[in-house]
Amino acid sequence: MKQHERRKQSSDKLINAYLELASEQGVSALTFDNIGQRAGYSRNLAFQKFGSKGGLLEAVINHIHQIMSDRRRKQDLDCLPGIEALLLYCDVHIAALDKSADMKAYFILMSEAIAAMSEMRDQFVGSHRRSATELMRLIRLGREDGSVRKDVNVDMAAQLIGTQLIGLSSQYLIEPAFNLKKARKELHLLIRAAYGTGKVAAPARKSAVTAASG
Repeated sequence: MKQHERRKQSSDKLINAYLELASEQGVSALTFDNIGQRAGYSRNLAFQKFGSKGGLLEAVINHIHQIMSDRRRKQDLDCLPGIEALLLYCDVHIAALDKSADMKAYFILMSEAIAAMSEMRDQFVGSHRRSATELMRLIRLGREDGSVRKDVNVDMAAQLIGTQLIGLSSQYLIEPAFNLKKARKELHLLIRAAYGTGKVAAPARKSAVTAASG
């Protein structure tokens, strides 16, 4: 294994250890000693790689965004009318919440940042802005293809959809019996009613990969 591959492997193991500990034991377990031990390394390696807990959290957030981006890419959102792409964006989030310990860990960490009024809040603000940027892109696509109303405030709509997902995620964290299937159905109805035109959208757009191969 080459050196850069070993570096990436060790970083990934430390990030996964961080997420596992957060999901299983909460924020109090997130010491460099525990993270290094869970990953099979020393405390010093975790500190050397990330410099601080803030640096490690930033790497964790980037890791989760990349995972979610990859999952959405597999769904070919750009091949759908904008309103349908928005709904599928929400579906990918809800599915990850139900099946992925990473998402559970993310919202545990976010809740702790809020409760402790810590500097970590700024990192979550940045994270949510990244999500809002993608939602804004999908809303604009929907306005172009006629599936989203032209008068929709793109920025505010993106923030409100993101807020719905944060609230749903927090509720599921507090109450694991919370019915995600019913919540998903209601969220779809809300988004269609608030932003959809009810019109038949333009033909589905080809993704860049499909267009290039065609």
